[in-house]
Amino acid sequence: MPNYYLSIDVGSTSVTAAIIDIESKSLVGSSTAANTAEVTSPADKKIGRSEWDLDRMALLAIENARYLIEQTGAQPAAIGVTGQQQGLQLLDRELNTVGNFISWQDQRSKDSLAGQNRSYLEAMGELGNAETEDGGLPAFEDTGCPIVTGYTAPNLYWLRVNNELPDADSGVHGTTAPEFVVSRLTGTRPVSDPTDAVGWGVYDLSKMSWNDGLIESLGLDKSLFIELADSCTPAGTLTREMAEKLGAIAGIPVSVASGDHQCSFAGTVADYDNTVAINVGTGGQASVYVDQPTPRGWLELRPFVQSGYLLAGVGVVGGRTFRTLRNFFNNACRVIAGYELDPDVLYERLVELASEVPAGAEGMEFDPLFTGSRSNPLAKAAVRNITPGTLTPGHMARSLFEAMAAQLSDSYREAVSLGASERSVLVGSGNGLKLNPVLRESIETEMRMHLKLGRHNEEAAIGAALCAAVADGSFGSIAEASASFAST
Repeated sequence: MPNYYLSIDVGSTSVTAAIIDIESKSLVGSSTAANTAEVTSPADKKIGRSEWDLDRMALLAIENARYLIEQTGAQPAAIGVTGQQQGLQLLDRELNTVGNFISWQDQRSKDSLAGQNRSYLEAMGELGNAETEDGGLPAFEDTGCPIVTGYTAPNLYWLRVNNELPDADSGVHGTTAPEFVVSRLTGTRPVSDPTDAVGWGVYDLSKMSWNDGLIESLGLDKSLFIELADSCTPAGTLTREMAEKLGAIAGIPVSVASGDHQCSFAGTVADYDNTVAINVGTGGQASVYVDQPTPRGWLELRPFVQSGYLLAGVGVVGGRTFRTLRNFFNNACRVIAGYELDPDVLYERLVELASEVPAGAEGMEFDPLFTGSRSNPLAKAAVRNITPGTLTPGHMARSLFEAMAAQLSDSYREAVSLGASERSVLVGSGNGLKLNPVLRESIETEMRMHLKLGRHNEEAAIGAALCAAVADGSFGSIAEASASFAST
């Protein structure tokens, strides 16, 4: 039986393919291509829109996976898929796209309704009798998270209020990006597992199903919602047409897609019960695994693959936080000197300069909440205790990294205060962490633990490949797959 498993990760910045060998516990190879499928107009970008051509995105992902198969010569036994966990694409009965894909980065649900002094999110909260969390974000009961712009149900609600949803009898229904790719590979109607369904914002964790009453209260038709399926089960088999596009064998299983956050945990952590996992990519998360639902405080409670949950601080800081500072210096260079630096070179230089500044940044303090947080969405960033001698790029970068580390560590401390046991192992993943030794050092200082980096890159893709290996029976569970592959 072949030992190779292919995964496709449909990210917002790039699409990635990876092939793992479960016998040698190795990453056979990976390939990444820029996601060039965005179609947002400049005018719409200014008002916070983020729209994409999902057919184009899927084609990019499949072409990239074909390249990897050709380069490695490794024929997969099954395929797993992961990617951005929110957003909305409408499909018709024949599974053709209707309109553009609205990504998780889209901000339209923060807009005020016409003639009203409340946002779409606030209006949803009132209709669904949501509790208002500290900071003003509404949260529906048993959903594990507040209602956040970019989630799928808020996008559906925005379309309904603005009369942009087709009639209920039209057969139009919604999906997200990873499920769409699975649908294209198998020729079947999209389905969602709990790890992705929670990103719609109206999934009931107590029942592990859609909250039908809540959906009705929002004026949304249940037919718009994706069908639910179990994690690590076949969504279908690879069609002959797609097999030719991929250079793979027709008829191999394609697993139900799972969320990139959960897949990253599965692809990195061997011992779920004793590990706190920190991932820094475009966003950032600090996560612990819990067997049963638990109070979440200002954290999010997300279903894990197959069973259990991740209690996590999500989206407060991440790679985009550092990117904001990097862009500031590049914009200053352009305005003052008339040219910009290579962004990657500037990134490396800022990390280097930060490493030359002593821990504590000589008193400079950075509040890194450029775009707010789950608990305080209106928060803004700030820099304090600046002196003539510390107003330097190195001090600003150092203090920002230390502030990011503090935010991620606060998530873990909140989880422990809510009843999660303390962990003895700290595992890190994501290029935002692996390429930044100052951030790693700062996290170790905050957490008072040694940070062990995952053995492989493309952790979410590896987790999705492990899901495929469970789906075809090579492992009995995702926990078994993680323990086998991620152990050192």
